[in-house]
Amino acid sequence: MAVTKIDVSIFPTLPVHAGMSMSHYTDELVQGLHGISDVLVRVEWPPFGAEPSAGWLRSRWVRYVEYVRWCGRLSGDLFHIADHSNAQLLLTLPGSQTVVTCHDLYPVAVALGRVRFTGSQGRVAMAASALRVSLLRKAAAIVAISQHTLAECRDYLGIKRDRLFVGYHGVAARFLSNNGAGAVESFKAHHRIQPGWLHILHVGSNDPRKNLGTVFRVVAALKQRHKKDVCLVKVGSAFGPRETQAIQTMGLQEAVRHLGELSDGEIAHVYRACDVLLYPSFHEGMGRPVAEAMASGTPVVASNRGAIPEVVQHPNSLFDPEDVDGMTNQILQITASKDLREELVQHGKLVAQKFTWEAHAQAVAEAYRSVVQRWV
Repeated sequence: MAVTKIDVSIFPTLPVHAGMSMSHYTDELVQGLHGISDVLVRVEWPPFGAEPSAGWLRSRWVRYVEYVRWCGRLSGDLFHIADHSNAQLLLTLPGSQTVVTCHDLYPVAVALGRVRFTGSQGRVAMAASALRVSLLRKAAAIVAISQHTLAECRDYLGIKRDRLFVGYHGVAARFLSNNGAGAVESFKAHHRIQPGWLHILHVGSNDPRKNLGTVFRVVAALKQRHKKDVCLVKVGSAFGPRETQAIQTMGLQEAVRHLGELSDGEIAHVYRACDVLLYPSFHEGMGRPVAEAMASGTPVVASNRGAIPEVVQHPNSLFDPEDVDGMTNQILQITASKDLREELVQHGKLVAQKFTWEAHAQAVAEAYRSVVQRWV
């Protein structure tokens, strides 16, 4: 008996708007969905989708006008917006036929006053983004990437539970493999990651919620108070004036190595090249670098906010995002105790095994089926 396939058009995040995580999400989603027998997917790339980096005005015109108009001219059975930040596409796509992946609701949390910290964006500044994301209410189903994000969709936007599904981001196979020790050593040599030094890793943007101030203060405590030969290895966006000033004020100019944006293979190497991932974010929809570090066998010291506890699942590794002493002491214990380090390594690898793109695709397919069943 032939299987009736659900025909899905996926709308990606355009390259000019994609960050580190979103740049790969659609590819990973599609690859996972190809293994599901009753789902047929295609990615709908607009003719302007491959435009090179544009200026501020052109970028916003493409995102909020051209992309919206173009989507409204398409027909299909089921639509999937791969990034909640493109919720404006629901202005022309039929909500009853549309599924959206929600990666976090940080703008809404700030606009509602639920997330506040020193240096955070103001509620008014986040109002426009929050208003756009509130269009998620029109969607037939939402795939949240954590229980925390699901709860935000329910509590902040009033979306009913039967329209919400959870599918954690997967961890790519390159982070799970133990092969390539020689490549990691070459990576260390190329980037001057010195033997005998303590290397603290941070992966991500410089958005205020990433809490780089605490990262710098922990590194300063290790260097100045505990006299450690320590180096912060930063992957991601170039430092802005705020970060540069903090580094200078704390005397960390020689203790910070910014590697910029790395290739997929290099990112897999950098986790294994460093001793600890430090991730004290004030809010995360999941915290994908945390899962990648755990899969790579790198201990994690992180905040207890957002969805991070769901990923880490180890109370001794979680701290208030401004608890500099607690994080510093945990790093010192990890470096001093081989037994503790091995315990955290094995725990991380075990937990990370559940974060697969196949499982994510299954959750997405479940959301598709729930929508289609309403049409019968």
